[in-house]
Amino acid sequence: MDGDAGAQAEKLYTEAVHETPPNRNKLDRLVDLLCDHPRLLYDSFFAKAHEAAGIAVDIWHGTGDMMSDDNLLILTPPALWGWTVMEETVCHAPPQELRETRYPQLAQQFLELAEQTLAHPDTTPGPVVRRTIQALTRFWPEIINACISLKTQSPAWRQLYEAMLQRADSLMQLSEQSDDPALQMHLAKFLETEATIFTAIPQPGGSSRSTLSLDQLPDSHAYISKTALATRGERARQQLLRLLPSSDHMRLCNTSFITATINSIVYLMNLRPQFCDQLLERLINWYVVTNSSEQTMTHLQSVVIGKTLSIALLQLYTRRYMGAYSEVLERALDALNGPEWVRWQEQQARERERRQRQQARQRSQARRQAPDEDPHSTRWVPAPEDGQDELAYQPAPGADAELGAIATLPSSEAAGQKRTAHADDDDDEEKQMMLLEESAKRVKLGEEEKMKKKSAASEEERRQTAVDTDQEMEAEMQVALQSELPFELPSMDEMTTDARQEHVVEAIRRVVSGSERVRKFIEHKRVLHSVDTVSGPRLQTLANGLSTNSKVLEDSMVMLVRLVTNCYIVFFEASRTGGSPAHMGASSQWNKMHECVEGVLQSIIDAPRTQYGLAMIMLYELWMSIVVTDPELARTPEKSDSEYTVLALYLRWCERIFDAIVACSMEAASQQVEKAASAAETADGAAVVPQQQPEHDELLLEFIKDVPYLPLALLSKVEACLKSPSTAALGFVTLERAIEQRPPIF
Repeated sequence: MDGDAGAQAEKLYTEAVHETPPNRNKLDRLVDLLCDHPRLLYDSFFAKAHEAAGIAVDIWHGTGDMMSDDNLLILTPPALWGWTVMEETVCHAPPQELRETRYPQLAQQFLELAEQTLAHPDTTPGPVVRRTIQALTRFWPEIINACISLKTQSPAWRQLYEAMLQRADSLMQLSEQSDDPALQMHLAKFLETEATIFTAIPQPGGSSRSTLSLDQLPDSHAYISKTALATRGERARQQLLRLLPSSDHMRLCNTSFITATINSIVYLMNLRPQFCDQLLERLINWYVVTNSSEQTMTHLQSVVIGKTLSIALLQLYTRRYMGAYSEVLERALDALNGPEWVRWQEQQARERERRQRQQARQRSQARRQAPDEDPHSTRWVPAPEDGQDELAYQPAPGADAELGAIATLPSSEAAGQKRTAHADDDDDEEKQMMLLEESAKRVKLGEEEKMKKKSAASEEERRQTAVDTDQEMEAEMQVALQSELPFELPSMDEMTTDARQEHVVEAIRRVVSGSERVRKFIEHKRVLHSVDTVSGPRLQTLANGLSTNSKVLEDSMVMLVRLVTNCYIVFFEASRTGGSPAHMGASSQWNKMHECVEGVLQSIIDAPRTQYGLAMIMLYELWMSIVVTDPELARTPEKSDSEYTVLALYLRWCERIFDAIVACSMEAASQQVEKAASAAETADGAAVVPQQQPEHDELLLEFIKDVPYLPLALLSKVEACLKSPSTAALGFVTLERAIEQRPPIF
């Protein structure tokens, strides 16, 4: 098998490097093949990779006549391939027979070439420098872990540690001197890694994502100083904070770099909670200062950075092991006042209210079932069930609780009934509740008939009746949106392969079940009558005929999207820990899940203007799940080629919403032109002086500015505006202002 793989690898390599420029797709396929057969890395391909990257570095650091565009186009792909292959070789545990012989030699060559590359970062192409930093960042924990676990003190491994220590010093110096945002994004990850592995875990029950820490290093290690590494960790932590740009040149900074630095700082607080007070205070002070003046940040930067910081801190706040720092996190979230924090607090308040009602029903039921006793004696009240004590109740993580809320609905609550599930033998209580529900339905139908007959009723009375009906509908919907049990995501590291696969399948099933129940719930709540003149402040009629409270409907939609993203996170975690990925073809449950979700969210496409805020929330929720599950894919979304991923779902929904907004804006522009033309004519048909140019519809422009990621291909759809004289002005003005206000997408 290795012989066939070796011949195939040699063929791919020869075909790739003999094309002009080298074929990147074939080089990527070669990397995948080598990862499946790692023995080939040690036999011959590490030498080829080292040679490809080394020749390119020698040429780039040589005379200036070799730095033409043609040479860069030819040399860069093999150099990037070489660094990828070398990284895969040295960042995985070698075979036991090569651990003391071949592997240290390869790692030493890897570090020497890294030193040559970083010696002149200005004359080396940026992608190669960033790839080198990424490889060193990944190699640093591997070499520390290997030096700790080795039973014998090998001189070769000591030389590797000392050489890597010098490369780490170079990266630290580069982070202090470089002003390239793209480069500093990778340096932020390096600083985050050093600050994590060179500090101790505060408690055994803390985060388990990082297995390597300073606790594992013996105090009497032969050549590694525990004190020196602790000092490096403190220095890396301080330097990570200094990467945040000052208010003097915020407008010149890349928003992706700022959000990446914020995510690294918050992730460090997640891995090492003992630094939460120190890091959070500096982070919030920086945000308050930079956001206090309109001259500091653009509107787009303010929205994106505030959204990123609010979501990251809310996810951190809902971790159980962050309970000791909940007060400082609450103050920070209150200062940001993001919509995610407000919705989470409202959801927790509804959960507490529901639990109180449930406890009251249980006490009432217990009193009815208790035997007759002396009326002067103390009546027996049952103790709360497990998990029902309000003081002992600890809310599940906010994102996870909302993600699991819909899928765990009992069938009775999914149908909109205002009751909880009862035991099978509780016939009395069941009959009473059924009678109460039937009575409530009769009363409601009677009120509706009265409203139809009272045509002469005053406007105020009809408005008040509609508001009362809406409040009742809201209460029913709130009950239906609640979950009986909190949803908790188990640790994938502690599960077997079969259990991980079952958990992925169960997550998909929860999405399908939850989306079907929400769809049935929306159909069940369609209005049975229409009140044309009622315009209550909280009543909203959707394009599909549903009349209900928009905020509660928005909550149900958001929780469904979070349930979908949770499914992808479960799949990503299962793949990360070694589980076999689930089938994602057209005949799989993934395809059915996408169809169910898109069927539920059709109301956004039906009314893009009235549902614009909901559309933005949906797209941001999907985009943040991409950042969480695959940050590298979020930075380069154009490289994705899989149809059944959360990125594909985001791109599909972004395109559908964009098409609906373009059509809606064109219709509004055409109507405005027709109205202006009719107003420009006098009664006898004579023309008057030209009127002032009408204001253009800004819905399309706002979407281009606000959407978290806009594929460039979608901008070609604006061409439809330019083909019609009535909408041409809309297209030109939108593109002109979009280029001015969001230049990175152009």
